[in-house]
Amino acid sequence: MAEQLTIIKVSGKILENPEALKVFIRQLGKIQGRKIIIHSAAQLAKTIAGKMGHNINELEGRPVIDDNALQDYTMVYAGLVNKHLVTMLQARKYNAVGLTGADMNIITSAKKSGGALGATGYIKQVNAPILSILIDNGITPVIAPFSHDGKGQLLFNETDAMAAETAKALAVRYDVTLIYCFTRNGVLLNVQDPDSVVPMLRRTQYKAMREMEIIKDWFANKVDNAFSAIDHGVKEVIITSAEGLGQPKQGTHIK
Repeated sequence: MAEQLTIIKVSGKILENPEALKVFIRQLGKIQGRKIIIHSAAQLAKTIAGKMGHNINELEGRPVIDDNALQDYTMVYAGLVNKHLVTMLQARKYNAVGLTGADMNIITSAKKSGGALGATGYIKQVNAPILSILIDNGITPVIAPFSHDGKGQLLFNETDAMAAETAKALAVRYDVTLIYCFTRNGVLLNVQDPDSVVPMLRRTQYKAMREMEIIKDWFANKVDNAFSAIDHGVKEVIITSAEGLGQPKQGTHIK
């Protein structure tokens, strides 16, 4: 029987809130087995870029990664936020290591076609054997969303997609659960009602919610990645909050 592995993508809004971060770390301890954490830090990156006089342009809600943005995002995501999260994990006796996808050739990408999003990549390959060495030795990789193209170019990656692609690659070796941990309790029937959680989301219901625009924009992208992971061998995807992390009956489940 394959060993259990949980891949958690955690929202930057949780990591940037000291109290929410404490809840996340505490709830993380309730999840059994090996873990990988992939994190965001979008708002903090924008804030620090602004303090440095750099404006982060957006295209359809996605950052345009020009030279300044790549510098600022790398500093915040791979530096400040990544190392702070690793430090918090070490305090809870996790043997964690902070990485980007460029380290140890973990993730290779190619620049998105057209170049409108600048140095933004789509993932071509996840190096499952290298990640497995860390996982099997009891190390928790904490990955900031960057990769490389094999030609010397660092690329920024969308975190939900990175988590899904990592889960797909490791599903051939482990019994993988993917968790999207963010500020809502799950997929909501009514965004104004935090308790209107859909406990089990099926494709037919998701399609109907898309057509009714209950699910749209960036959140639709998250759910699309969830179903893609299921299609490629991931056992289960859970969309939940920091408070619901490690609570099997909480959140929205996709199987």
